Amino acid sequence: MIFAKLNQLKSLTASEQTLVDYILKNPKFIIQHDPTMISKEAFVSVSTIYRLLNKLDFNGLNDLKIQLAQDLEHQEEFPSQIDINYPVIEEDSHYQVMRKLKSVYTETLNDTLNLNSPEYLALLESALTRAKFIDVYTSSANIFLAQNFQFQMQEIGQQVSVPVDEYIQRLTAANSTFEHLAIVISFGGRGAMVHDILSILNENQTPILLIASEEAVELEGKVNYRLFLSSLENHYHKISSFSTRLSLLYVLDTLYTLLFNKDYQKNKDFKLKNYQKINHSLK
Repeated sequence: MIFAKLNQLKSLTASEQTLVDYILKNPKFIIQHDPTMISKEAFVSVSTIYRLLNKLDFNGLNDLKIQLAQDLEHQEEFPSQIDINYPVIEEDSHYQVMRKLKSVYTETLNDTLNLNSPEYLALLESALTRAKFIDVYTSSANIFLAQNFQFQMQEIGQQVSVPVDEYIQRLTAANSTFEHLAIVISFGGRGAMVHDILSILNENQTPILLIASEEAVELEGKVNYRLFLSSLENHYHKISSFSTRLSLLYVLDTLYTLLFNKDYQKNKDFKLKNYQKINHSLK
């Protein structure tokens, strides 16, 4: 790391130390400008720049620029501390916004993966395969992700129901049986609607998969299966549900892929055959 190397330099002249301090505070300026401009802005001579480069064992200014650019990229990709609720600040550039969101996504995916055991996924694969009907119960923006899951499943011939309004959710639960698999999505399990749906499903002896954060502990005794959402994000105080949304998408995509892999070639052929029916130019 060039920043660490600059901080550890010893036996510098006053002008060389001035230049080091300037580089540490303004690395992007160094990357973008030539020695003449750097000497003018840092209030040091051009010869000071080359003396410092020699002490760093660099052949020229371009070597320093390359190291600075690499270190800056690493810092932006893996910031030492990132507030997952407010990962960006007003002063961030467009590129920094993308980098920081990437860090949020990376941390979220790793957390979601670590929360869910591979052994447990095998049980879910069997539950998905056994179910003749799959119903997904959720609310708010999660409905769109549930509908995306519904679309994916429909592409391989699996019918999934995503009731939207509360009455239809209750009616769907009331019509469910042991042949159904109910997927209930709730971040913290706090809503009264979730408890009502679970009560109806339990009465009908419908197998239930709960997708929720670790906060939903009170629901554990009412479900048969459990997958965890990342809970790095505050439920209310945040810019947006960057982390929670991606975590849910990751979990639902995993469920779809588990079922797809169960009969890989059949599902692959089924998708292609249907695409050809829809678009004859694919034949």
